[in-house]
Amino acid sequence: MKICVHITFFVTNRKKIDLKKLNKVIKNYLSLSQKTYIFVHTNIDIKKRIRFVNYVTHNLINEDPHKLSWKCRSLMEKQKNQFDYFIYSEDDILFNKKNFKAWLNYKDLCINNKFNLGFLRTEISKKNKILWSIDQPKNLDQSIIINKNIFVVLKNPYCAMWIYDAKEFKNFIKSEFWNLDNWLGHNPYTELKTREMSAIGWHGLNMKRYRATIVPIKNYKIDKDFCIQHLDNKYIKSGPFSIKIQKLISKDLKYYKDKSFIESVYSYFRFFYIKYFRINLKKYKKN
Repeated sequence: MKICVHITFFVTNRKKIDLKKLNKVIKNYLSLSQKTYIFVHTNIDIKKRIRFVNYVTHNLINEDPHKLSWKCRSLMEKQKNQFDYFIYSEDDILFNKKNFKAWLNYKDLCINNKFNLGFLRTEISKKNKILWSIDQPKNLDQSIIINKNIFVVLKNPYCAMWIYDAKEFKNFIKSEFWNLDNWLGHNPYTELKTREMSAIGWHGLNMKRYRATIVPIKNYKIDKDFCIQHLDNKYIKSGPFSIKIQKLISKDLKYYKDKSFIESVYSYFRFFYIKYFRINLKKYKKN
């Protein structure tokens, strides 16, 4: 199988370039297959050469640096007929062969039922080695059963990377979310910035391709092969959504139901009212 991986690597201080973290990420991706090709998109010239790794330098002068996360898409689109699997990743996400094999085991089952098979971005506490989820705003309390397999529905599908097979990827290219100019980042379900808009791929909460993003569970525990490590390890203490993995799933799981048309309309109405029409009385009291 042929896999292409596109990684965004933005350098703020050219005098203090540390490639250790990036090299660790690259090493893990190269382990997925003997035919894995990696393209690192960066704003600096990296002379180091590794087999199957290509460095693509982008000139970001007078441009929002966060748009680097979108620079890979023109090349990926040209590669649509050359690979079996397509991955986009930020430079601090550790995705390994176990993650990939687990994804392959379930991805067709999920796609056929209009679900995205996702991952949980995690960090490990240095003090006690406890694993934390860093993106879920609250405990997961909805589940769904597909062919006797139990999945939990993620509240937040974001994990700073995405992976699709060739068929899904080609359809993704045709969607309105492939180009930044068409991306509607602000809506009732999610509010992402430029970089996150790219990293969410085609399974954001405001997109209609999938019913939801799900992860397999057993005995109220997340399958560890669907946990990917965030190497920066900076959100355990400061992140607003840090929850211990062992406490992430609610014991009172409810069966997942798609939002009705009325619920969707109400969500949009409430969103636009709050964003554009609601009067902030506190503001006037201060004046």
